[in-house]
Amino acid sequence: MYVYISYFPYLIFMKKKFLNFLILLISFLFLHSSCAKKSSTTSDNTSNSDNQTTSSDEAPNQVVFTKSIMDPDATQSKDYEEWASEVIQTSDGGYVVVGRSISWAWPTPNNVDDILIVKLDGSGNIIWNNKIHLRNYDRATSVVEDNDGNYVLTGFTSNDDSDKSDVFFAKVNIQGNVLLKTAIKITNKYDGGYSISKTADGGYIIGGEAGHSHNEDFMMLKVDQNGEKQWSKKFSDQEDNSAFDTLEASDGNFYLVGSKRIIYKYEDIRIIKTNSNGIKIWDKNYGGNYDDIGEGIIETENNTFVVAASTFSYGKAGDAMLMKINSDGDVIWQKNYGGDKKDQLRDLDGNTVSGRHLSKTPDGGFLVSGYTNSFSEFTDMWVFKTNKSGLLLWNYNYQNEKEDYAFSAKQAVDGSVIIAGATTPSSYGTENILIVK
Repeated sequence: MYVYISYFPYLIFMKKKFLNFLILLISFLFLHSSCAKKSSTTSDNTSNSDNQTTSSDEAPNQVVFTKSIMDPDATQSKDYEEWASEVIQTSDGGYVVVGRSISWAWPTPNNVDDILIVKLDGSGNIIWNNKIHLRNYDRATSVVEDNDGNYVLTGFTSNDDSDKSDVFFAKVNIQGNVLLKTAIKITNKYDGGYSISKTADGGYIIGGEAGHSHNEDFMMLKVDQNGEKQWSKKFSDQEDNSAFDTLEASDGNFYLVGSKRIIYKYEDIRIIKTNSNGIKIWDKNYGGNYDDIGEGIIETENNTFVVAASTFSYGKAGDAMLMKINSDGDVIWQKNYGGDKKDQLRDLDGNTVSGRHLSKTPDGGFLVSGYTNSFSEFTDMWVFKTNKSGLLLWNYNYQNEKEDYAFSAKQAVDGSVIIAGATTPSSYGTENILIVK
């Protein structure tokens, strides 16, 4: 009995130590498993999920809605061909999409190309789907919402689709009524706007091209809130230059980004900085020995800028690229994104479809939209997100078993991602606007 009593406390002590060890071991394994699961959710750079963003660092995981949009006069898909250039979320929680509709009717109507502007509510229901007709060939490339809740557009307008066009400018109210539409002449040759953004004085800055067709120059146009021309600047350099995006920086200077063709060879990214009056401060080229096209520019912290581009000089079979520069145009970092096949920001007949491929997220990261051939047997809508340092957070490709292109993507106020582009829904080979949230 004495021996049993003397060992009993010792046995209890050993059991307690063993139980404590088991508890610690189980806790460690549980925490390790949880961390591993979280890491795979937020850092999988090749995720091909179909989904909605629930957190800014998580890949979309659920399609909220899709919407295929045709010309309001179309009775079937083959009647018209429609593309979306940009989508924005509006102050009322809905969305506005702008683009272009081409008629395939025979005999050919007077208005072959029209501008489409479509208003959706937050659930993707079409509130109105309108066409804007100024001349025979019109297309919208970019849209912003003004301080009064109206939608302000830019693009191209032409009478005969030849070597002459003008910058298109229009303002549409929340009911879809056109308040004004006008053509702004720059050179009396081939002029047009690819991007529009608001300026601190209440007006707008438009970036585009001007000059002879296939021999254009960078163009920057400053207008007031009613589209009245205040000044314009044209920046020549050899041949075939197009400015696809522009912005007013926090210091009042302007930046233009686009492409410059090196004679008979390839395209380079071209960036121009001007002062507040459009006087050039510097003009620089970036890229390698193949085609590189600047698509978008956004200001980040400390007067630095991130540029989105399509590149064939870096990566594999064609990639997307982000490049950060300072206010002097010096490269801080440069990174490319994509898979083993062709992954690009623009396609569908080159400059004919110009999108707004770069946007900034509330957490300081970036959304980039385009198309990919790397993640399925089809051409898919492609959107990816990086953090402010260009680190890839997630990839998303919308698999529709068709030919799909994303020309614009924005993060909505609820954290989801709204994507606008084009899809080929039938054997006719004509595109319709495709919206995916």
